[in-house]
Amino acid sequence: MYNQLIIEKYKAKRFIIMYLAAVVLAAAGFFLGFLKLPENLDTATVFSFSICDTSFMFIISLVAAWFAGNDFLNRTIHNEIKAGYSRFSVFIARTVTTVIMAVLLHLTYVFATVIGFAVKYRFDTSIFSVTDFVWLLVVILQICANICIVMFIVFALKKVTSGIAVTVVFSFVSCNILRNFISESIFRLTCFSLAQTSDNRTLALSAVFAAAVIVISLTATHLVFRKAEIK
Repeated sequence: MYNQLIIEKYKAKRFIIMYLAAVVLAAAGFFLGFLKLPENLDTATVFSFSICDTSFMFIISLVAAWFAGNDFLNRTIHNEIKAGYSRFSVFIARTVTTVIMAVLLHLTYVFATVIGFAVKYRFDTSIFSVTDFVWLLVVILQICANICIVMFIVFALKKVTSGIAVTVVFSFVSCNILRNFISESIFRLTCFSLAQTSDNRTLALSAVFAAAVIVISLTATHLVFRKAEIK
């Protein structure tokens, strides 16, 4: 699997769509912090606002689905299986790579928002706290859960176009529409909403739900993909 991870890392570095998404998210975050947020906030509050924002999760999901789905289109996955690599290592290597890409894209948006605010107003050290660090780790776990669902969709459909379409619709509905209309429910603790506050109960329950989604999604992907016909 190590060799597969090295190859996926090389492919990710050359994946232009990821860089375009990073530019879009950085610009969106910067202008949000620079133009939209009021002056009476501190840096920690700006961080809190952006770390749980799922407005652009559909873009991150699109990048992940496109990156993994391309390997069905160009028969890379077919060739890996033919070369003797296990199907488990095939989808795990891509899941690890897409999770890293997704986390970096989300952090790009978060820190661009903080930078935009700091450029216009000020920067203080309130962002550097243990609570915010734990909050960040939980959100990263939740993003991992989201990407595991994306990988299940892509490996179940085995087509880049349909994988992207279904993934984007799923992410937009779950992370944008439902979040806006379901304000007070268990949904706020799911990985589709991202942890809304940094209190211990919210972080603990959000982490448990995300971990459960990761296990279920990886298991489902393995069960579906191990018997799938790869052309």
